[in-house]
Amino acid sequence: MRPLPRHSVQRLCSTSAADATPASEYFTGAVARAAVSILGAPHFEPRLLSLLPRDLLFHPTCVRLTLFHLLPSAAPSLRFLLFLSSHLPAPHAAPAPSPPLPVVDTFLVRLPPPHAADAAELLASHLGLHPSLRAFNYALLTALRAARPDLVFRLFSAFSSSPNFPGNTATVAFLARACAADGRPLDGLRILRDAARRGFPPRLDAVAILVVAFAANGNFGKVSEILHLVIAAGRVPGTDVYQCIMHGLFARKMGTEALRVFNEIKLRGYDIDVMTYTTVIDGLCKMGCIDEAQQTWNEMVGKGMKPNEYAYCSLVDYYCKAGDLGMAFKVYDEMLGKGLKESTVSFNIIVTGFCNLGRVDEALGMLNLMVNKGIEHDVITYNILIQGLCKAGRLAEATQVYEQLLSSGLEPSVSSFTPLIDTMCEEGHVDAAVELLKVMHAKGLEPLVRSNDCVINGFCKARRAEDGMAWLMGMLKNNLKPREQTFNSVVELLSTSGKVDDALLVLSTMFKIGYELGSLTCTILVKKLCTGEVYYSHELKDILARN
Repeated sequence: MRPLPRHSVQRLCSTSAADATPASEYFTGAVARAAVSILGAPHFEPRLLSLLPRDLLFHPTCVRLTLFHLLPSAAPSLRFLLFLSSHLPAPHAAPAPSPPLPVVDTFLVRLPPPHAADAAELLASHLGLHPSLRAFNYALLTALRAARPDLVFRLFSAFSSSPNFPGNTATVAFLARACAADGRPLDGLRILRDAARRGFPPRLDAVAILVVAFAANGNFGKVSEILHLVIAAGRVPGTDVYQCIMHGLFARKMGTEALRVFNEIKLRGYDIDVMTYTTVIDGLCKMGCIDEAQQTWNEMVGKGMKPNEYAYCSLVDYYCKAGDLGMAFKVYDEMLGKGLKESTVSFNIIVTGFCNLGRVDEALGMLNLMVNKGIEHDVITYNILIQGLCKAGRLAEATQVYEQLLSSGLEPSVSSFTPLIDTMCEEGHVDAAVELLKVMHAKGLEPLVRSNDCVINGFCKARRAEDGMAWLMGMLKNNLKPREQTFNSVVELLSTSGKVDDALLVLSTMFKIGYELGSLTCTILVKKLCTGEVYYSHELKDILARN
């Protein structure tokens, strides 16, 4: 295929549909044949390539006229664009933009996300057909909603054609949000800062998302910088922004700082809503500060606000974890009395409370109650029961719950497998545990390191020295660090099995990691070294020196 001349593309993009030079009959006939082929066949691509010469089919004028002929129909137009993108050469530079075209805007708005962003990027990067700023921002938004920050950057790159900052405050906000979604909140902050210098005050939706990102990382210095930037631009951060900050502080066990922020915004006259109060109540409950949580609750109720389900669940969760099920059910009954409905979340909290106290039969009864009330289980429900049953030594019933999880159509998580693997190894069913690990890998789940330790210890309990050592070496090969006790178990088993050389090999690796040999394991190994046919004088000195 002959590349399209760059000057032709630029000339094509420099005029609008209204003032374009009328096409000759040569182009008119080609466009008509192309349009009929595209609209009349579900798989038009091979037919189109055989119907028209490539030089004609991919000529800029023919491409543009064909596209405008199709644009009232969104689906064929998108297919034609995708077809073009696979045959047109990638441009060395972005084509010069044409004036906004209303027909392109209409086309993009009709497309579902993220197709609108894909189509806008193709139009801009290959043909220089740019939508209006409003439609461009819509395309950016659809890319964000489709969790495609990469498409936001590509689209922006194709759209911007001057060194001056393009777009408006919405464009800036979408770019900053895309940076946060891409794990680069610092770049998002830089974009907001640079845009503010150019007269684009930061939008609060982008501010809130960046605050969430920095707070989640514990980078409260950058949170403060964002707030100063917003205030300097004459904007007032909303309550939701401070709510994100408090949530991040509580998550970092910085409850004193969170309460300071809470009291400060109250003094500033912010309208504190139920969600903000709930954030504080939940944070205090998770920190175990029930008295402060109750005071905040009373303050909220005193202002005439009705606590929501999440606020009630925070208190119920605290009392369940504290082992006070009586108080938990008192709060739970009050929640129902206020007309709030039971949910999967609230049931899971109660089920957890029963399991934590070893009352697994009552936890299983809650599962049946959920069925009777038409409340759906989620994977967390099953995981709680599996863990509770395993902790109670009821592996067979835990396995049955796991099978129920599979039959329900839900996908198990790492937390579904971990207690089963641990308990199987503990009870001597190490081969069954290995099979579960294989299932995890097949599902793309990465087991916890401790699950590998459990398998090794399971092999050691079963006196399967070679299997235990092989699994240990597999962990080291995969850059996983076994526990110190796991090394001791393997060295002890190899020693008692007469595999002294293997025991010394494992011991050497153990010392390199910085672990110590346990006293019992040391005694067993030293006896083997002293009573063996081969005298390991050097190894004995090293072992005794380290222990």
